[in-house]
Order: sequence, then C-alpha cells, then structure tokens
Amino acid sequence: MHTEVAAWQLDMFDAPPAPVTRVQAKPDPLPDPQFWSEAVTNKMVDALISLATDSRRGDNMPESLMDCAALFSERLKNRKKLDLEDYRATLGWVMEFWNGAVPYRFVCQINGVDPEILQDVILSNPLLKRDMEEVRRDSFGTLL
Repeated sequence: MHTEVAAWQLDMFDAPPAPVTRVQAKPDPLPDPQFWSEAVTNKMVDALISLATDSRRGDNMPESLMDCAALFSERLKNRKKLDLEDYRATLGWVMEFWNGAVPYRFVCQINGVDPEILQDVILSNPLLKRDMEEVRRDSFGTLL
C-alpha cells in the first residue's frame, strides 16, 4: 500500500506539524477478464460452478436454488426489504428467460433436482405468476 499526504495537522500548542495521510486502495487483483490467462479462466469457471452447485448443509440441494426459494418465500410474505431487481432476475433465471453465468437447468441437473419444481411453484401461485409475466413482458415485449 502506498500512503499519500493529504493534509497537515497543525497544533496551536507548538507541537510539530503532523501529516494526515490517505491510504490508497489496493489495485484489483484480477484485471479485466479479457486479460486473464487460460489457467485463471478455468479456475474461475470451476469456482463459479462450485458456488452455484454446492450446499452448505451437505445435502443435495444447491444453495443457489435454496436462495431462489427463500426469495420467493419473502415475496409471498410481502417483505418490504425485498430487492426487486434481484427478485426479477431470479424469476427470469428460474423460468429460463436467460441463463445467467450458469444455466438454471444445469444447476438442477448436476444435483439431481427436477428443474420443474420451482417453475411449477411460480406457475401455480397467482402472485409469482403475475410477477413472472411482468418480467417476460418487460424483457421480451408483446405482439399486441
């Protein structure tokens, strides 16, 4: 880390002037992905897949799917702190409107989870289905 003098603190009781320093932040350890070596890219892919498919509890339900279920539960309970952008992105990912970094179906298949479980929850609940239709309409438009 490199320190830089930002100001001098002067004391009215004849103490010597003391520098006020500013610590510069560390540079990002990973530059833009286009500059990564193939080995770093492969490690990042492995880490991403591991993050998407691992479970903290040791069962076969990946945390990414548990997080989706928790987000849908918060929506059904009408929690005020719900991050709408994250919620809408999650709806689109589960309904496979987009794949994200790791496709929803891949996360389900690698863990032996039926991908239609969360999709059926969305389609069978009027509130979640309405939100999903709104995401679809906003993302893809309509012919009418």
